[in-house]
Amino acid sequence: MSVQAVLRRGVALIERARIRRSIYAVLALLLLVLCFVPRPWVARAKLLPQESSSAGLGQIISSLGGQLSNFANLLTGGRSPNDLYLIIGRSNTVTEDVIRNLHLVGPGQRYSTAHAARIDLARKVDVHLLIGGVVEVETRTHDPQVSLELTQAYLTAISDRIGALTRQTTKRKGEIVAQRFRDAQARVLETERNLDAFRRANRLASPEAQLGSAIALRTSLQAQLSARQVELQSAQQTAGPENPQPRAIRAQIAELQAQIARTARPSMNAAGPNMGGLSQLQSRYLDLFRDYRFAQALYDVYARASEQVAVEELVADSATFIQVIEPANLDAERHFNIWAVGLLSLVVIAAIFTEVYVPATGLRWPGRRRTPHQP
Repeated sequence: MSVQAVLRRGVALIERARIRRSIYAVLALLLLVLCFVPRPWVARAKLLPQESSSAGLGQIISSLGGQLSNFANLLTGGRSPNDLYLIIGRSNTVTEDVIRNLHLVGPGQRYSTAHAARIDLARKVDVHLLIGGVVEVETRTHDPQVSLELTQAYLTAISDRIGALTRQTTKRKGEIVAQRFRDAQARVLETERNLDAFRRANRLASPEAQLGSAIALRTSLQAQLSARQVELQSAQQTAGPENPQPRAIRAQIAELQAQIARTARPSMNAAGPNMGGLSQLQSRYLDLFRDYRFAQALYDVYARASEQVAVEELVADSATFIQVIEPANLDAERHFNIWAVGLLSLVVIAAIFTEVYVPATGLRWPGRRRTPHQP
């Protein structure tokens, strides 16, 4: 029998209302049963990853000074880590860790190959982001124990992966800060030695007494300006384009430059001449004193940063930067098989179309001839 003959015979059966309605009834009954059987079990788990700088370090940062939080923004880039955590949760590395931890591949196991296991897990497990940066792991299978095991395995794998990345970042940050801290220490010693040698050679008093309050003010402003310029260079190299930190630093630099320009105009007050009235010797003394204050400013910045990195390393070792908001658990409400619900909806729509819409509008089946009495 040819294909066309089979099709014509099938169309002829469908045109018979009783057979067509029986087919609809059988399909609807079968799909209605499949909506409930086998029962799908959905397990969920929620975790809140957070950066180590936010894991209870607010009081420490406040006590160490405002420069510490600015320096932390430079090292981290000031970006929200939520998207990164979502990428980690959906990564192939996390899936491989789950397969290895649960021993899903091998002789006598659920899957014969790792590729088949990854495909099936991608269909059963979904990792998505909720409001507030909460990462949710959702697993849908027909076995409640399997759903719980997979959800817990993903929760553990994501936590381990985030912890490893955080420890790696903290280690690299610690190496950078330690190197810069050593350089700052050497710079402070060198500038202090040069300042003392110049003062002894020219029999000058201490910089604060010799240069006066106006010079000390300008020296402090120039040291702050130099520190801000170094901080701006670091921000442009490490921070992203959307980070507001460089713009804030530029505004501070402009304000410091305006204050320094006001002190450069020669004037006389009760404390003596300002910076514009100094001699060449005093200018050299001022340069040495400014370099010393600048070295001290950098030393303070990196000393505070080293304190933060040390605390972050302790937090990373204890793994307290992962907060499990909700452990793996099964949903209490009844779930349905989505594919069966979709097919049942299609059957209902087809039945309404052929049994209600077609007779009401006077449509006819393709290939069916009109009788002589039909208009």
